[in-house]
Amino acid sequence: MASVDVIVVCWNDREKIATALDSVFALPEVERDPLFARVVVSDNGSSDGSREFLRARYGERVAIVENGANLGFGAACNRAFAATSSPLVFLLNPDAELRRGALSEIVRFMDANPRCGIAGSRIYNYDGSIQESCGEFDTWVGAFLRSSAWGEWPFFRRFANGASLREWGHATERRVDLAIGAALCIRRAVLEQIGPFDERFFLYHEEVDFAKRAAAAGFETWYVPSSEAVHEGMGSARGQYDVEKRKQASRRKYWRKHHGLLWYAALVAALVGRYLLYSAALLAALATLRRIVRGNGAA
Repeated sequence: MASVDVIVVCWNDREKIATALDSVFALPEVERDPLFARVVVSDNGSSDGSREFLRARYGERVAIVENGANLGFGAACNRAFAATSSPLVFLLNPDAELRRGALSEIVRFMDANPRCGIAGSRIYNYDGSIQESCGEFDTWVGAFLRSSAWGEWPFFRRFANGASLREWGHATERRVDLAIGAALCIRRAVLEQIGPFDERFFLYHEEVDFAKRAAAAGFETWYVPSSEAVHEGMGSARGQYDVEKRKQASRRKYWRKHHGLLWYAALVAALVGRYLLYSAALLAALATLRRIVRGNGAA
């Protein structure tokens, strides 16, 4: 079985990161063979004592890449990619933890499927529900339908981005367009062929952009439910970023990069037009209601 570098990006995650790392070291496959997995933390200039905590708790079992400043998720991963050499890398968020067999299962899948360049684990919320951890690439129509009430109409719902995945039980292996970076395995050959993450994506959508480029190069992305993780969500971003603002900024960059400025402008115009249409309909309804009320009063 191929060896794997487990990479965890840290930014002021002292209170969470031990759960993630302990879950890696507790895996039977790691306990049996210490050389199977190397653990690397890429620290984005943490000021909460994270580095000191990691050195005291794990010693030489965890290598630390010190970035000196908050470079963003993609850039921090890239620094760790450059500092490692195993044929596979596994990204694990500091607010996530692996379940028994998670690494061996996903590595086994990668070994058996050489065309697979990216594989995502099945991810649970802490309440036991399944997270939507894989998706489809945006299309103009699909993105519009998912972002508007039109996508809730039965006829149009099937054309909205991710519709088929939302109806699927996430219990079987499946080829997908993309998987989220909370628990994600990447073949190093993909990094060597298409390059690392695009560092213009500070947070969010870097793995979507990477999957898009990987697909264009002929690599497949798969969802592997036998590899399981639990993920809180937002991790370092919680309370330290305007999360929705970061998501929207990254989505705009993705659309401009892969669809062009014209299609991006068309999508924005369509969404703005949608809200104008809703507003006009609401104003018309209020005007009608006012006339009815006045008519009843006059009577």
